[in-house]
Amino acid sequence: MKRMSRRSFLATSGAAAIGGALALSGCGAGESKATGAMADGAWVGSGVGKHGTFNVEVAVKDGAIERINVLDARETQGMGDVAMEEISKLIVDNQTLNVDGVSGATLSSGAFINAVGDALTQAGADVSEWKTRAHAGMSDAEGIPTEADVVVVGGGGAGFAAAITAANAGKKVVLLEKLGILGGDTSLSGGEMAVPGNWIQLKQGVEDSPETLAEDMLKGGDNVGDPDLVKVIAEGTLDSSQWLTFEGGVSWEHDLLFFGGHSVMRSIIPQGHTGSEMIVKLTKRAGEIENLTIVKNMRATELVKDASGAVAGVKAESQLSGDAHEFKAKAVVLACGGFGSNVDMRVKYNADMDDKILSTDSVGAQGDGLTMASAIGAELIDMQYIQTYPTCDPETGALLYVDDMRLESRAIMVNKEGDRFIEELDRRDVLSNAIKSQTGGMGYMLWNQAAADETGLLKQHADEYDNLEKRGIIVKADTLEEAAAHFEIDADELKKTVERWNQFAKDGKDADFNYRADLFTIDAGPYYLNSYKPAVHYTMGGLHITTNAEVLDESGAAIPGLYAAGEVAGHKMGTNRLGSCSMADIYTFGRIAGDQAANFVG
Repeated sequence: MKRMSRRSFLATSGAAAIGGALALSGCGAGESKATGAMADGAWVGSGVGKHGTFNVEVAVKDGAIERINVLDARETQGMGDVAMEEISKLIVDNQTLNVDGVSGATLSSGAFINAVGDALTQAGADVSEWKTRAHAGMSDAEGIPTEADVVVVGGGGAGFAAAITAANAGKKVVLLEKLGILGGDTSLSGGEMAVPGNWIQLKQGVEDSPETLAEDMLKGGDNVGDPDLVKVIAEGTLDSSQWLTFEGGVSWEHDLLFFGGHSVMRSIIPQGHTGSEMIVKLTKRAGEIENLTIVKNMRATELVKDASGAVAGVKAESQLSGDAHEFKAKAVVLACGGFGSNVDMRVKYNADMDDKILSTDSVGAQGDGLTMASAIGAELIDMQYIQTYPTCDPETGALLYVDDMRLESRAIMVNKEGDRFIEELDRRDVLSNAIKSQTGGMGYMLWNQAAADETGLLKQHADEYDNLEKRGIIVKADTLEEAAAHFEIDADELKKTVERWNQFAKDGKDADFNYRADLFTIDAGPYYLNSYKPAVHYTMGGLHITTNAEVLDESGAAIPGLYAAGEVAGHKMGTNRLGSCSMADIYTFGRIAGDQAANFVG
């Protein structure tokens, strides 16, 4: 493959040189040059990005930056690390801090630039002068192709599935991604995938079937979703998980999660509990395919039709230069996600989803595919159904992965009054609506050290935990009273709630909300308590498609040469999507779309 060029506060902390000295060169304080000049050495600067504090080493010699090394960053793989690599090259090649960030990773980009500036300050530089030097920006790659058999729009999970499948069928494929990084919402997700009949279920003796998953999905969406489309997902997800394992090289945790609305525990988890594991591995696999080209920073703007009415290409615009491009093709696959980050489009279809509600989604989730396809007559369906995820960062809208303790069946949800108010494993929309009606529109999650130790979840997401603790969104306390005081929760009532929950656990039945999983006691500290609120997470509506991923026009006829997969395609999830069904969907329909596009090409 030829390659063409998810939210927290930014800050910088003090920098320290390696080994406690000012620099690796061993320069002492008295040897540092005057302000504005730089002392030779390897200086270390710190920044705070999306996943907490990280350090970079900046090697300075004769007044210039020779190299930049990232020492211990925990930014999202395939996103933050890509941004740091590209910005490092800009800084070193142009000797300036007046550089562009990478779209889709703006927080990591800004934090990285600040960290480099931090290191330069340690070296004695005038950082303000470095920031006013000549601007250096990224430029379009040379040799961008203009023709392909199949053009895929969108570099998330569905796009990779379609592109790799079509390329493996021998077709020349171009994948367009408008951001500077790949992955979209897949990278920002936990990557969990609903897979009936998976190897962990078999080992644990969990009875499940595609039919049961389909029933759960339809019921979870109030039977609004198309049963035929749901059947495709339910019957295809096991094979899709195997495709990810053996074709994509994805590794998995040996554990299952129990998502709300499911009747059994069936959701497998990618290594690291993050969808970036999938994108990093799929990017590597795509790089091994000669007839697959990825073009980043290229926003598709218009679908082109030929004289017969078939889709025959895509018009696009470089996000770097602004130059117009046209990619001729024999088939096009739209895999460019939903519209969760487009407030105007959200409000157009659902007035309740205004800018007061934050979003978990990628900045790229603007509904571009819907706009392009509807302009050539494609039918949009179920657009009013917009899902909020119940447990999100109250300040940024980001998904809270420490709150997967709920999905591990080890936490309870309480309100300001210290009471449980809902079954913790209910549907996302039910949970979200319940949280909105609580005091301050806020909920609080409680678990204890035993749960943390036995699940390993806090170690898995140590970066997120550190960030949340610094901002006071999570607290660890030896007593329930101390934990409650942090959020001004009624401590006496919280103690009663925990005592009642522990009795339910001993009895094996939740008399208040009929908890559907095994019950574990929360009978000893230390305790963990965090705040959360709902944020827009998924748009169920989109393009109306067939079971072969063909896009339908408003008369119900398939538009020749146009296919869609993933969140851009609607009428699968109904009014509400069950957790982990998105991964089942995007890889199943992504592969179908790639296969059908390749067959259409002939």
